Amino acid sequence: MSILGRFLYKSRKFYDDDFDWDSYTEDSYERRLVSVVERENLAAAAPGDLTFDPATGSVTSNSRPIHPNQQAILEVIGRLRPRSVHEVGCGGGDHLANGQLLYPDIAFSGSDRSDGQLALARKRHPTLADRLVQRDLTMPFSRNWVQSDLVYSQTVLMHIHTAVSHFVALSNMVALAERYVLLMENQQCHNFVEDIGNLHAGGHFAWDSLHVYRFDGTDGARTILLSKNPLPMEPLTTDAQLRAGLKPSPRRLKRAREDSARGTFG
Repeated sequence: MSILGRFLYKSRKFYDDDFDWDSYTEDSYERRLVSVVERENLAAAAPGDLTFDPATGSVTSNSRPIHPNQQAILEVIGRLRPRSVHEVGCGGGDHLANGQLLYPDIAFSGSDRSDGQLALARKRHPTLADRLVQRDLTMPFSRNWVQSDLVYSQTVLMHIHTAVSHFVALSNMVALAERYVLLMENQQCHNFVEDIGNLHAGGHFAWDSLHVYRFDGTDGARTILLSKNPLPMEPLTTDAQLRAGLKPSPRRLKRAREDSARGTFG
């Protein structure tokens, strides 16, 4: 995409997604992965780089530090010990590869809507190639989609703003999950707690029962954890709880309100 094209795309209205997914890898993702993530953090771990302590429930890097988002995801997986894990919007596949390395007894898989993202993941992690599939989470749910114990996203839904697409994505994540859904997202980009409550109350979730919690990783990254069954954690009931202590972003909060207002439930 040309510089002018990028400028015009970024100046569009709030009800568009944040990126052109067809060119996302080339325009933004791969460049940021190399120039920012890999420079500042351990992106793709080697054997022995990561350890999980069952006593504290924490993940430690024995090499370079891992990003707090990835640490929180790996800590949730270590504490819950699901049989299988699926990442929606898996990007370059680093989170999946590191999870499989740290928890070899858990079956990891991933999906992404972008051919470019999947090609990058297969290039970076050839051993994952047969466990990656192309899937658009904003499409109607397909009976061909295989369920996993735990389904998670990492900075994916926060970029979806077209029409009611993020509602569809949330509903599909729950339908994909047998026990847990984990959302590692910017907490101000959507009214996640409000939207989740409305979707469940309106009958848009496959689960009859729903329990919502906030889980903070060791380095402070905040996640939303949905569980089919109750867990020994404090329930998360409002977006205010989730955003407590964060510096408000008026632009993001305005867009979140507009996105929520487009939903018609039940």
